[in-house]
Amino acid sequence: MGAGVVRAPRGAWYLTTRRQGLVWPALAWMAATLFALAAFRNTAPGTPPIGCVMDWFAFFWAEAVIALCLIVVVTFGIRTALRAADAQLA
Repeated sequence: MGAGVVRAPRGAWYLTTRRQGLVWPALAWMAATLFALAAFRNTAPGTPPIGCVMDWFAFFWAEAVIALCLIVVVTFGIRTALRAADAQLA
């Protein structure tokens, strides 16, 4: 979980500061990480029930950080793509 939480904000920062628009491989990676964490969580020893201490300290935070990064990247990507389209028309 830690690697995804560290890399997703770094990737979001890179994509938003470089203003490259919608970079589909990066979006696919973030979305895959978001959904893979649920499967990773289910591999915990004993498969603890949802809402246990592990969830509150790691899983929910990791999901929230990656989802927020994905939303930010999509929002900035759409804005950049629309601005580029407007610049072409002008």
